[in-house]
Amino acid sequence: MNIAFAYIRRSSYKQIENHSVEIQKAHIQQYAARNNMTVPDEFIFIEDATSAYTNRASQRKKLMHLKERMIESGIPRVIFHEESRMDRTGYTFILDFYRPLAEHFPDNLSVYSTNLEGPLNPDDPKTKLAFLLYRQESEIKSERAISSLVSYLETDETVRPGAKTPYGYTLIEKKLVPNKDADIVTFIFYLQSWGISMQKIANTLTSAGIPSPQGKAWRSSTIETILKNRLYTGTLIWNVHKGKVAREYEFHNFTEPLVDEFLVHLITVNTTLQKVHGRLDTPFTFLNKLVCSQCNEKLLTQNASTTRNSKKYLYQYYVCKTCSYKLDKTDVHDSLMPNLFRHIENHMSSEELKSHALNYLEQANLTIEKNIEILEERLDKLISRGCIAEEQNDKRLQGLAVTLQNRTADDLKEASYKLDVLQSVSESVQSDLFFNRFKTMLELQLGETEKRLMVLYFIDHVAISPEEGSKMTFSNNILNIFNLDSAGQTTEL
Repeated sequence: MNIAFAYIRRSSYKQIENHSVEIQKAHIQQYAARNNMTVPDEFIFIEDATSAYTNRASQRKKLMHLKERMIESGIPRVIFHEESRMDRTGYTFILDFYRPLAEHFPDNLSVYSTNLEGPLNPDDPKTKLAFLLYRQESEIKSERAISSLVSYLETDETVRPGAKTPYGYTLIEKKLVPNKDADIVTFIFYLQSWGISMQKIANTLTSAGIPSPQGKAWRSSTIETILKNRLYTGTLIWNVHKGKVAREYEFHNFTEPLVDEFLVHLITVNTTLQKVHGRLDTPFTFLNKLVCSQCNEKLLTQNASTTRNSKKYLYQYYVCKTCSYKLDKTDVHDSLMPNLFRHIENHMSSEELKSHALNYLEQANLTIEKNIEILEERLDKLISRGCIAEEQNDKRLQGLAVTLQNRTADDLKEASYKLDVLQSVSESVQSDLFFNRFKTMLELQLGETEKRLMVLYFIDHVAISPEEGSKMTFSNNILNIFNLDSAGQTTEL
């Protein structure tokens, strides 16, 4: 008997739970026996929960691995369960899988389907028609599924549509309920809110013997997936991408939150600070915050090393190239950090500061709400003028109106987001969560990343030089890190 490979594809997670694989495998084995072939178990490739409609053939990992194995082994035979298991995109199976194999096996490539009498012929009009029909069938199913999902989301039900249950929750009677892993989710967000990288978080959890959602070691990609899921704040975001018009549904208070929205906004702030001021996990805690008091240039950083008696010594400096001097990093940190900590301790304990912060937030709230009102009125006018331009067949004015509509809609979205951030920050200030966060950290042994964030939050700049020493200038309002003053601009037509 001739040995052959086999390929089995489960198109969804639901098929994992039923007998799809067993059914396909049985049909393939029966087909092989009828045609004097044998398919060993180790020659069967199973693609889990992968759509042949949304993914072209080259994106299906097991299918590409199968192609490589066929070439390596020199075995030119493979059996599929129906052509629908091969492709639903139209013709990418032929382009990405069949043609490369045909070049390697020009005379004896045999790709079988259990509902064909002989090998697949990609040039046969019936084969081309079959692939096109499978694609059309998938498009119809997709449109029906989208229509059903949209109708479901637009009801008043608070039951989450079918999807994988997020880590930290258990699905009980169609409701998400926090489970024993909920504290791990909170811990992940907390570490990230202090600038700890996703890889370090993954390493910490793995070292502590905490299994990942897959029961294995944690990966940074798993941490990223958790951090991106807004559901952990109690808000369900559901995007419908495949329809003619993209739609986003947002449901507040959908489930019991595991994470305060404030932490999510802090993570966003930290990302922005890193883009502006440089790495958070740098050994140079005052990177881009030191200014030469003689020439007003920012100090650069420098790594140097020497080797004595076969031992390597590392030296790190802050450097002013203009004035030609360098300052030992450790000396600078030992001199400046105590002053920063004293400032934070005194600053965070002040009731006057809390009152000032709440007043600032109240004024910012009025400003943003007013700006939103202006933007909404502006958008209505632009839509009206666009309609008039369309009726008058004025293409130039219509195109300008659409451009300004999109720009104003973006400004409106940004202003609305700022209002959400403001409300979250205001709640954290009122509950003392914001200020206690820093007082609590001062009682601990801080890592370099936490120290770096303290510098970025509280210090505007430090003027320094060997002759004049240092002078630290603190930020006049720590809440400026949330950039609440920038909340969209109005646009005229």
